[in-house]
Formats: sequence, C-alpha cells, structure tokens
Amino acid sequence: MPISCAQIFERTRNLTNAERSFQVSFSMIEIYNERVQDLLVPPQTRPKGGLKIREHKQLGVYVQDLGKHPVDSYEAIEAKMEEGQLNRTIGSTQMNATSSRAHTVITIEFK
Repeated sequence: MPISCAQIFERTRNLTNAERSFQVSFSMIEIYNERVQDLLVPPQTRPKGGLKIREHKQLGVYVQDLGKHPVDSYEAIEAKMEEGQLNRTIGSTQMNATSSRAHTVITIEFK
C-alpha cells in the first residue's frame, strides 16, 4: 500500500497543470454489531444508530453522510489511518485483551 500510494501522489504531481487536476480523499468505516460507523468521527459524536448504506443508480452503493478527507501524501493517509485506529471498537476476549470484533474498510478515492 505505501508504494501504491506514493506512486499516486508522485504521478499526480508530475501530471497536474492548468488544465488538469487530481483529488485524492480518504475514508474509514467500521462495521460492528450490524452498524456502520465513521472511524474518523469521535465515538461520542457519532449517530447512535450508525450510518445508512444506500444505493444510487449512478453512484452505486455508498455510505450516507460518510466523511471524505482530502489527502496529499501517503503520510497524510497514514495519519488518518492512525486516527481511525484509535476510534475502533475493541473488547477483551480470552485470546486477546484488545481484540476487535469489527470489520474495517478503508477507501481511497481518486478523481
């Protein structure tokens, strides 16, 4: 992943000009107990029922009200991943004191 992201930003820097620009954004969700949560929103300010999954004819499947954060380097992506990691739902199990029963999905959108 670091090499792929580094290539995205290196190539976009070389190809950007007055007629062409690029935008890269980052989002991170968690699916836990059948609820979808934006991991880049602090737990105390998230909607109680989670975010809604929707389908649109042109957009396809998407998460309603999911934040998309602009990033301009792999270091910015790493910082967002660390921020989201701190907001994950964890709970103790017999095998692991900081186990997560959640699924995490990271999306990097390139326009």
